[in-house]
Amino acid sequence: MRANSWGSKGQTAVLFTLCLATVLGAVALGTDVAVMYANWSALQKAVDAAALAGASFLPNDPATAQTTAVQYAVANGLKQGEITSTQVSSNDQNITVAASRTVPYFFGRVLGLTSQLISVSATAAIPYSPSTIGGAYLGTSSSGGTTSSYTGQYGSSVGQYGLVPIGLDYTTPYTYGESMTLHENQVGPGNWGTVELGAPGGAITRANIADGYSGPISIGDWINTEPGQKVGPVAQGFNDRLSAAQQADPSGTFSSHSYNDPRILFVPMVNWNSPNGRSGVEVMGFAALWLDSISGSSDLNVHFITQVAPESLPNANAPYSGVRGAPILIK
Repeated sequence: MRANSWGSKGQTAVLFTLCLATVLGAVALGTDVAVMYANWSALQKAVDAAALAGASFLPNDPATAQTTAVQYAVANGLKQGEITSTQVSSNDQNITVAASRTVPYFFGRVLGLTSQLISVSATAAIPYSPSTIGGAYLGTSSSGGTTSSYTGQYGSSVGQYGLVPIGLDYTTPYTYGESMTLHENQVGPGNWGTVELGAPGGAITRANIADGYSGPISIGDWINTEPGQKVGPVAQGFNDRLSAAQQADPSGTFSSHSYNDPRILFVPMVNWNSPNGRSGVEVMGFAALWLDSISGSSDLNVHFITQVAPESLPNANAPYSGVRGAPILIK
């Protein structure tokens, strides 16, 4: 019986050793798989961010879209040599960023596995025009000429937000690259083209022009006009933007500029309908403008541009006047 007892123990030891080797092998391979997944995840996040950043410059500037995508890919952990391609579609509506990385096996070498090539890609596209520009809506809104209530505020630094309180007539035709001068013309009794965003007053108007309004403003909202000629606040606010642009992006032009250039203006397109005093006007859409200069007391020399509006909500039914919603990943 003693011999049989030792035999059973010996068989158990052999089985245990075999099982232990199997378990350790599975753990080792599992570690390699985890390393592969971690690298895949890091690469995918990097190309996602790169594609979204690049798409912000489409469709007008595909070259900058590609260079920006590369910059964001590197900033998010990719090496230059790991970026295999940055390709803009033939219609300049989307950009695809691809990358690959060779990841070595550690424990898999005992099975003859040396390395694994991991390849990823991401495509981002410019979506529809926005139905809303600005942050999350926290106020109340109604139609029929009543005034909306918002919790947004003007920015704390020049050009922080793009939306400015200049109401462009919604019947104005949009043509990319067209230059025009916006005059402070009378659009109704007591009104010269400025609108109230957030709160009334000349100081708020200047702050909203210089720093931008955080929003949100949506198509279909009714906003108040800002009656009275605001010559001083208008000129001061836009000159603040022009001065800041000389520091932020001195070589920027309407066709090639940085994403946060203070000369980029998003304006509500409204139905003026001859307002009388402080009145409600309906927001019909949004336009994107490039501020070239200000002449006289408050005449704005601008170009129509195409621009992605940050913190915006795209909508397939929103009219297009040069503004796009934030880029989206389509694959």
